[in-house]
Amino acid sequence: MNLLQGVRVVDLASVIAGAFGTMILGDMGADVIKIEPPRGEHYRYAIDGAILLATNRNKRGIALDLRTKEGQEIALKLASKADVFMENFVPGTADRLGLGYDKVSQVNPRIIYCSVSGFGQSGPYSQRPAYDPVAQAMSGIMIATGEPDGKPCRQVTSFVDMTASLYAVCAILGCLLDREKTGKGQRIDVSLLDTAVSAMGYYITQHSFTGKLPSRAGSGHIAWPLFQAFDTRDNPIWIGVSTDKFWVAFCQALKLGELGSDPRYTKDKGRREHRDELVAEVSKICKQYSSAELESRLAAAGVPCGRLLNVAEVSQDPQIQLRQLIEEWDYPGKGKIKTVRTPMMISGELPETRVQSPHLGEHTSQVLGEMGYSEEEIQQFIEKGIAVQYKP
Repeated sequence: MNLLQGVRVVDLASVIAGAFGTMILGDMGADVIKIEPPRGEHYRYAIDGAILLATNRNKRGIALDLRTKEGQEIALKLASKADVFMENFVPGTADRLGLGYDKVSQVNPRIIYCSVSGFGQSGPYSQRPAYDPVAQAMSGIMIATGEPDGKPCRQVTSFVDMTASLYAVCAILGCLLDREKTGKGQRIDVSLLDTAVSAMGYYITQHSFTGKLPSRAGSGHIAWPLFQAFDTRDNPIWIGVSTDKFWVAFCQALKLGELGSDPRYTKDKGRREHRDELVAEVSKICKQYSSAELESRLAAAGVPCGRLLNVAEVSQDPQIQLRQLIEEWDYPGKGKIKTVRTPMMISGELPETRVQSPHLGEHTSQVLGEMGYSEEEIQQFIEKGIAVQYKP
């Protein structure tokens, strides 16, 4: 997939917010050059290195000490020939490294400079560091997540980080299109808190005219009673009966004539009013089946449903295998690893993995050579600790 062939991206983003987005740009064919500090970004070794491996394919990696004047000069020279510059430092950090928007846009007026931060480039919180769960906490997500009688929970995956990265990609692609008309670069400001608040959009809208706050509903939803996970004889299954049509199909699939004709439940309003009784009835019914049998019956009837799988089971799911979403690679030092491809099927194809996540400084000499530095200069950078070159 070479949609962005010829586009060069300088990637100073670490962890997931930002780095996930530059990976997607790389998946679409951009030449992404990831710059790490000499010791590696601070998520390089987290979760056995899985985060780095899962968010940095289709990138070339170089390692520079940006605290040195020479390291800053190399990064600025690289930015001067780039199309996109991505960073996710606390606001002001890039400026102190000589790589802020003003400096980069001065040497490259066509640059599309994207910053992903916890709270944005302005405002009373802008200087505060943040992670995904901070945004979940401050946006209303965390307090509304979990079981009704339990404590608030964070979403297990870093969905705010990933969604912020997707917003960044959308903005970058739009700016690339605009630059074709105007010849001018742009400044992009994406924040984790903004992203998380956006995810709570319809709850904020509801509260504005009803005064209602979202409440914890476990695997369910306050809008529909049969919109949650139910236990079976073996493993849980999630069922989504959100309309009268799905209610009829649910009852027909399980031959629940008496329950289906009960006047309390025939309409959506009645099912909401008698939520507790209905959930108790359906819970008893679901325990009569295995999860596979129940899923088979309901899926055949057109009722939204899905067994609760763990990640090992997901890899074996026939739909996932058919879509070829998960691929396996031999990775030095790790053996066989599985990574999830970017789920954008264009003309029947998912983006190709050209290279796996780079080792620390794997492409330093290659990239610096392309920039015009001699072998002697590159070796001096390495000997002085300004740059790091990976050696197998």
